[in-house]
Amino acid sequence: MKGVKARKVVQTEVDPGIHGRLRHIADRRRVPLKAVVREALRTYVERAEGSLEEDPAFAMIGCWNLKGKDWSERKDWRP
Repeated sequence: MKGVKARKVVQTEVDPGIHGRLRHIADRRRVPLKAVVREALRTYVERAEGSLEEDPAFAMIGCWNLKGKDWSERKDWRP
């Protein structure tokens, strides 16, 4: 299938208390347990590493005005 992102499976154990709390959240929201776990993982990663959109490395893209250096737009850029 074109356009579908590949997914990785993560499997782990949690203590019964955490599982019960996750199950309660899922039931209350009327969503699958795996949706709650995915959201929790996404939130954790963004908190631990920061959002990619806020990464200073991405702020540098396109910030220089390089006259005549539009290689990415040129069709004859290879020697």
